[in-house]
Amino acid sequence: MTNLRIGMLAGTVGVLAALGTNMPAMAAEARVGLMAHDLDLGNENRGGKENGPSVSLQASFDAPDLLRPLGSPRPWVLASVNLAGDTSFAGAGLAWRLEPTRGPYVEGGLGYVVHDGITTLPDDPGDPVRIERDRTRTILGSRDLFRTHVAIGTRVGARWSAELVYEHLSHGQILGQGRNEGLDNIGIKIGWRFGD
Repeated sequence: MTNLRIGMLAGTVGVLAALGTNMPAMAAEARVGLMAHDLDLGNENRGGKENGPSVSLQASFDAPDLLRPLGSPRPWVLASVNLAGDTSFAGAGLAWRLEPTRGPYVEGGLGYVVHDGITTLPDDPGDPVRIERDRTRTILGSRDLFRTHVAIGTRVGARWSAELVYEHLSHGQILGQGRNEGLDNIGIKIGWRFGD
């Protein structure tokens, strides 16, 4: 496990631990997920190169008053560690949730992450390193990426939740230039809500 992966995981665990010591003063939710990593969802041969699964640790916070003009999104931080040694990432963002009093909820969000994956390939098309990386790794084009996600979930009792999550990572030709294969992950997350 690289130093960046260890740092991402330790940082997220540290945030979760700090939150735990401040509850119930700050209501929040901790989520643990198991994600199928780098799926080729459009059958375009832009995914499915890297192995999985990935383990995701996330902390979500109640929306502060200053975000009310934006529809009261909930801030989140997360780290995702790929267990096969491929691309891992960590970051933060905002999530909007449509949650009726009873029944399932829908959540969508946008964030910013940094990763330890491959951004470029050697220039020479015949370079064996280039050929191997292009065959086995997703080329992301930028060290920092946008992360969008959509989740469908349900409350299980007062504190537990379970959700199906899709997330997409990409620089969108905004944070980077050139090759941008993107990363698509799908998985299940279990949440535990602290506080009231």
